[in-house]
Amino acid sequence: MADRLRRHPWKVTSVGDEADSICPRCKEETIHRVVAMVESKIHLVICTRCNSQHRYRPSLAAMRKKTPLPSERQARVLKKLEESKTPPPKEPLRVWENFREILAEVKPLPYDPSEEYKEHQAVDHPTFGLGFVRRVIDASKVEIVFEREVKVLVMNRPRSGQE
Repeated sequence: MADRLRRHPWKVTSVGDEADSICPRCKEETIHRVVAMVESKIHLVICTRCNSQHRYRPSLAAMRKKTPLPSERQARVLKKLEESKTPPPKEPLRVWENFREILAEVKPLPYDPSEEYKEHQAVDHPTFGLGFVRRVIDASKVEIVFEREVKVLVMNRPRSGQE
């Protein structure tokens, strides 16, 4: 479906004009009447088929025509996605392998937030796997080296129902 305003390139869009938009109720691109505009851009439309009012969603042809620059929020999300694709640093893996060689015969304890841990103990975490206590930060936190990352986890936390 061609955009209704393409036939008149000199015409400026205004309230009451028709525009093609994707209707969330009809689940397809239909003709809509412009209800509200913000800074010369279409903001709200009413579907001429089902009479539902919603925010303007550009037609598929208009979306293919131009690709807008990402907003600040979208740029931050894209940056985080790119950073997550980069391989993790090798340092935790080397430290983990050293601990594994030194403490090979030690049986790991299952991780429990209510337990107290000491340096160089082997810990079996249900999510992160085998880890080794690198250091005790304070009475309630411990730093554990896992195969892929270093995590700060809690310890000495009272069990639920205890005070």
